[in-house]
Amino acid sequence: MISQKNKQGWRNPWVFALVAIILVALLNNGRMLWDAFHHRVRMLDESYSVKSHKDEAKWVQQQAERTTLGWQASLRSAQQLKNDSMATPSAARFILVASPAVFQFDLKDRDGKPLQGAQVQVNAQWPGSQTFDFNGTLQESAPGHYVGSMTFPRTGNWDLVINARQDGRLFDLEQKVFVAVAQ
Repeated sequence: MISQKNKQGWRNPWVFALVAIILVALLNNGRMLWDAFHHRVRMLDESYSVKSHKDEAKWVQQQAERTTLGWQASLRSAQQLKNDSMATPSAARFILVASPAVFQFDLKDRDGKPLQGAQVQVNAQWPGSQTFDFNGTLQESAPGHYVGSMTFPRTGNWDLVINARQDGRLFDLEQKVFVAVAQ
């Protein structure tokens, strides 16, 4: 006979399993809440820059300076794969399947002439955590043509911010790439 006063139901292995599953779920949710409160989440906007409301005026000024410079830039890699033609604009511009990845950066002025003597720095950002961020430098191999290699510590989506400085003028370009394991 089943009774409310029968205490043997709590000793059923299925009840123990159900209590264990609920306990594990609560502990896991608690750990995720602790991570959310103790680790800053980096939210990237559509130009792959870290969103910051206090720096919007600075960002607008940088975009205006970039427009007045009229510099033209392109980034490519020998390990580049074609992206899906149906991919959304927020998807990676290209996919890298090698580490270290060799980058080629072409920089031209408003008239299409190569810009010489620029210092080109690439800041690679892992959107999930700053611990994986790193910088690389591209060296000029020909007039307006800069080359360098970068070793990515993990696969996945990366945000690249390319800064080119020449005679006190700054040009920056944002690029999203996907790093995959070479097979």
